[in-house]
Amino acid sequence: MSLMSGLLDTGRTLYTDNYYTSVSLASQLLQRQTHLVGTVRSNSKGNSKELLTKKLKKHEVIGQESGTGIVMLKWKDTRDVLVLTTAHTDEVMKVRQRGKEIEKPLAIVE
Repeated sequence: MSLMSGLLDTGRTLYTDNYYTSVSLASQLLQRQTHLVGTVRSNSKGNSKELLTKKLKKHEVIGQESGTGIVMLKWKDTRDVLVLTTAHTDEVMKVRQRGKEIEKPLAIVE
Protein backbone atom coordinates (compact mmCIF):
# COMPACT_ATOMS: atom_id res chain seq x y z
CA MET A 1 0.00 0.00 0.00
CA SER A 2 2.87 2.39 0.71
CA LEU A 3 4.28 1.86 -2.81
CA MET A 4 0.93 2.93 -4.25
CA SER A 5 0.37 5.86 -1.89
CA GLY A 6 0.57 8.57 -4.56
CA LEU A 7 -1.58 6.62 -7.03
CA LEU A 8 -4.51 5.54 -4.86
CA ASP A 9 -8.03 6.99 -5.29
CA THR A 10 -7.45 7.73 -9.00
CA GLY A 11 -9.17 4.69 -10.58
CA ARG A 12 -5.96 2.99 -11.67
CA THR A 13 -5.37 -0.76 -12.03
CA LEU A 14 -2.43 -2.48 -10.34
CA TYR A 15 -1.09 -5.64 -12.01
CA THR A 16 0.86 -7.97 -9.71
CA ASP A 17 2.48 -11.39 -9.76
CA ASN A 18 1.56 -14.26 -7.46
CA TYR A 19 3.92 -13.08 -4.71
CA TYR A 20 1.87 -9.94 -4.01
CA THR A 21 -1.67 -10.87 -5.09
CA SER A 22 -4.07 -11.64 -2.25
CA VAL A 23 -7.73 -11.24 -1.38
CA SER A 24 -6.87 -8.91 1.51
CA LEU A 25 -4.83 -6.60 -0.76
CA ALA A 26 -7.63 -6.60 -3.33
CA SER A 27 -10.20 -5.52 -0.74
CA GLN A 28 -7.91 -2.80 0.66
CA LEU A 29 -7.27 -1.42 -2.83
CA LEU A 30 -10.98 -1.52 -3.70
CA GLN A 31 -11.70 0.65 -0.70
CA ARG A 32 -9.27 3.18 -2.20
CA GLN A 33 -10.86 3.08 -5.72
CA THR A 34 -7.94 1.09 -7.18
CA HIS A 35 -8.31 -2.21 -9.05
CA LEU A 36 -6.05 -5.25 -8.71
CA VAL A 37 -5.35 -7.94 -11.31
CA GLY A 38 -2.85 -10.73 -10.76
CA THR A 39 -2.06 -14.39 -10.67
CA VAL A 40 -2.56 -16.16 -7.35
CA ARG A 41 -0.75 -19.01 -5.65
CA SER A 42 -2.99 -21.99 -5.00
CA ASN A 43 -2.10 -22.03 -1.28
CA SER A 44 -2.83 -18.31 -0.66
CA LYS A 45 -5.06 -17.38 2.25
CA GLY A 46 -8.64 -16.61 1.24
CA ASN A 47 -8.73 -18.73 -1.93
CA SER A 48 -11.97 -20.50 -2.77
CA LYS A 49 -11.63 -24.20 -1.93
CA GLU A 50 -14.42 -25.03 -4.38
CA LEU A 51 -12.55 -23.33 -7.22
CA LEU A 52 -9.24 -25.01 -6.37
CA THR A 53 -10.63 -28.55 -6.31
CA LYS A 54 -12.58 -28.26 -9.58
CA LYS A 55 -10.98 -30.24 -12.44
CA LEU A 56 -10.98 -28.48 -15.80
CA LYS A 57 -10.39 -29.54 -19.39
CA LYS A 58 -7.89 -27.62 -21.52
CA HIS A 59 -8.99 -23.99 -22.22
CA GLU A 60 -11.95 -24.28 -19.84
CA VAL A 61 -12.67 -21.46 -17.39
CA ILE A 62 -14.60 -21.15 -14.14
CA GLY A 63 -15.03 -18.09 -11.98
CA GLN A 64 -16.42 -17.08 -8.65
CA GLU A 65 -17.29 -13.55 -7.52
CA SER A 66 -17.51 -12.38 -3.93
CA GLY A 67 -20.10 -9.93 -2.72
CA THR A 68 -17.41 -7.24 -2.58
CA GLY A 69 -16.51 -7.37 -6.30
CA ILE A 70 -13.47 -9.63 -6.13
CA VAL A 71 -13.43 -12.25 -8.91
CA MET A 72 -11.33 -15.42 -8.69
CA LEU A 73 -10.80 -17.28 -11.98
CA LYS A 74 -9.34 -20.66 -12.76
CA TRP A 75 -8.30 -21.30 -16.36
CA LYS A 76 -6.70 -24.46 -17.71
CA ASP A 77 -3.95 -23.92 -20.27
CA THR A 78 -1.07 -26.38 -20.11
CA ARG A 79 -1.67 -26.19 -16.33
CA ASP A 80 -4.11 -24.43 -14.03
CA VAL A 81 -3.82 -20.64 -13.86
CA LEU A 82 -5.46 -18.82 -10.94
CA VAL A 83 -6.27 -15.14 -11.41
CA LEU A 84 -7.71 -12.65 -8.94
CA THR A 85 -9.26 -9.50 -10.40
CA THR A 86 -11.41 -6.60 -9.30
CA ALA A 87 -11.49 -5.05 -12.79
CA HIS A 88 -13.00 -7.95 -14.78
CA THR A 89 -15.74 -10.56 -14.75
CA ASP A 90 -15.35 -14.19 -15.83
CA GLU A 91 -15.89 -13.10 -19.45
CA VAL A 92 -13.87 -14.97 -22.10
CA MET A 93 -12.51 -13.75 -25.41
CA LYS A 94 -11.58 -15.67 -28.55
CA VAL A 95 -7.93 -15.29 -29.55
CA ARG A 96 -5.71 -16.94 -32.15
CA GLN A 97 -2.88 -18.94 -30.69
CA ARG A 98 -0.56 -21.06 -32.83
CA GLY A 99 -3.05 -21.05 -35.71
CA LYS A 100 -6.00 -22.15 -33.55
CA GLU A 101 -8.79 -20.08 -32.08
CA ILE A 102 -9.14 -20.59 -28.33
CA GLU A 103 -11.02 -18.88 -25.52
CA LYS A 104 -9.08 -17.06 -22.80
CA PRO A 105 -10.39 -15.05 -19.87
CA LEU A 106 -10.37 -11.33 -20.61
CA ALA A 107 -8.33 -10.74 -17.44
CA ILE A 108 -5.49 -12.83 -18.92
CA VAL A 109 -5.72 -11.31 -22.39
CA GLU A 110 -5.45 -7.78 -21.03
